[in-house]
Amino acid sequence: MAEAFVLEFGSLLRTIVVVLSFFGIPLLAQQTTSAPSSPDAVASALPDAPSVQDAQDASPQTGAATASAAGSSALPGPIGPVPPLWSIRPLSFHEKFTIYTHQAFGPPALIFPAFGAGIRMANPPKNYPRDWRDGGGAFARLYGDAIATQTTKRTAKFVTDTLFHEDPRYQPAREGANVVARFAHAVAFTIVDRSDYGNRQLALGNFASAAAGGFVGMAYLPNGFNDVTHAGQRVGTEFLGITAANISREFAPQWGPVARKLHIPKIVPPWWVAEH
Repeated sequence: MAEAFVLEFGSLLRTIVVVLSFFGIPLLAQQTTSAPSSPDAVASALPDAPSVQDAQDASPQTGAATASAAGSSALPGPIGPVPPLWSIRPLSFHEKFTIYTHQAFGPPALIFPAFGAGIRMANPPKNYPRDWRDGGGAFARLYGDAIATQTTKRTAKFVTDTLFHEDPRYQPAREGANVVARFAHAVAFTIVDRSDYGNRQLALGNFASAAAGGFVGMAYLPNGFNDVTHAGQRVGTEFLGITAANISREFAPQWGPVARKLHIPKIVPPWWVAEH
């Protein structure tokens, strides 16, 4: 059981590394190219845009001017505009729904699972049936599993975040924190995140997301892998995946300059939307 869990998590980490290498770093570089940094910007930034203008440091503006400034930071997307990279108010239901739709149905939601399915085929779990390991049919099943898992956990997080007033965005550690403190902050944020009003609260959305992603497979996975024990292992894997994603977001500012120097941002279009 422990060995299966380790292999499952190892496969997840490989998927995260591959996806981040091909798509995450270019997007981070694009979003940090024109965004000025400030000491408190990270407190209200989206996780993929850690260097943005802090609203509290901006000069006083009228309500209309502030709204215009917020709207100008939005990016056009293939299924609608992305919410502003910063705001001086809690996210509205519409903004949370927009983040959800981009995460669940945007281009990455279709492309990333293909990487996971390919990696899974290359290193399938022990005793996996042949029709889940070899051939085009196996790839289709694994891809469908990845899509179902991703959509289910995104939906569970969106519903939970909305009901319990959680901010779905990652909040980086305060500027000036050392590497150890930043790493600890990213890990802790998996369990305790931020409410719509800036208060710390239990990250119910993450727990709901991990549970949904772990148990959805009981409906269609092959015998021997659709039981409660394996579902529990998948829940643990999903939760560790959330932690790994938080760590990658926390240290994203260090990758952006390298990507820009290598001209990597030109690989992906500006409307490409990664996880918030």
